[in-house]
Amino acid sequence: MAKKKKPAGGPDVIEGKAAEVKKKKRTSPLEFIQQVRNEAAKVTWTSRNETLVSTVMVLIMVAIMALFFFGVDQGLRFAVCNVLPIDCVGANN
Repeated sequence: MAKKKKPAGGPDVIEGKAAEVKKKKRTSPLEFIQQVRNEAAKVTWTSRNETLVSTVMVLIMVAIMALFFFGVDQGLRFAVCNVLPIDCVGANN
């Protein structure tokens, strides 16, 4: 018969309990503001031209998708109004 193996941590390991609770170092408001400024300096911002080009691309895609969904909607409306025996209000417009 096979022997049961002990867990890697040994019998004194308690699952779900942290081995040690570390206290967080408190920072002063001035030090915090300095850290924020240092992190903000690392951010790479897009140029005005990149932002303009991206905005125009998004607006063009929105217009294309609006036309696509309008066409699909009108096609489904036409199909439903001609297949089902119902009176489609505004179908002649």
